[in-house]
Amino acid sequence: MKTSSAVILFFMLLCGSVALAQAPDTLRSVLLDESVVYVDEEESADAVDAARKLLRERPQTLRKHNFPKLRQKSRADSARVITRSQAAPFGLVWGSSVNETRNQGIILTAVGEKDYVNSFTAAKLPKPVADIDKVDVTFGEENRLWRILAYGRLIDDDASASKVLREYKIYSDLLAKKYGHKQEFFTPAQIEVTEKDAKGKDVTVSKDAPIGNPDFLNQLQQGTASLYSTYYNDEVGAALAINVDGDKKSYIVIDYKNLKILEEQEKQTLDAL
Repeated sequence: MKTSSAVILFFMLLCGSVALAQAPDTLRSVLLDESVVYVDEEESADAVDAARKLLRERPQTLRKHNFPKLRQKSRADSARVITRSQAAPFGLVWGSSVNETRNQGIILTAVGEKDYVNSFTAAKLPKPVADIDKVDVTFGEENRLWRILAYGRLIDDDASASKVLREYKIYSDLLAKKYGHKQEFFTPAQIEVTEKDAKGKDVTVSKDAPIGNPDFLNQLQQGTASLYSTYYNDEVGAALAINVDGDKKSYIVIDYKNLKILEEQEKQTLDAL
């Protein structure tokens, strides 16, 4: 399926969201796990036929059957309803409603997101990640999960922001492996340095401060520098950014958007016009 329009829309939405060691095994399982089981219609039909047959039999015959195995099979059939395209980060399900998400055992607490309708903070996630402190989800006016915003743990960093840069690199490699199409965007701060001109005279010139320079943490906090990357496939677009709060604590932010749902919404709007 072509998703060019959805990708463009994703990057437009990204502009607003960016402002905002080794990877643990749980992290790898959440970001890279592709082992999603599919619905087996033939097995499900067999289970229904078997259940009908049992109900028609006499009580004496029923005692001979192993009901625990039947219950296990029923639970297995239920677990196969989530397809690969619906599987979202942290055990969430793309396109699910608020009630469906709560039925997963996830606790949703409403948050006042001005630009994102029907947004919540999600707790008790099926697949939590140790490095992620908070996850916000957006269902929109259509009541379908289309956006997931994950905030990393706060880091007591050094002046060059080396700790958060290390974490950024770990997650960037994982996201690139899962979604592909990595693009990195770096806006450097401008610093003044003294150099010699052609005549050997000292002159002050403005230069780009590199990533990880001795004042990088301050530059990120003040907004004079920024660093983020984007990734996408046919289903999902993701953006990874570094932020620094008012207490100079650094952290990463991962913003996921479902491109197919965005494309469907765009088509609905076009059809209505």
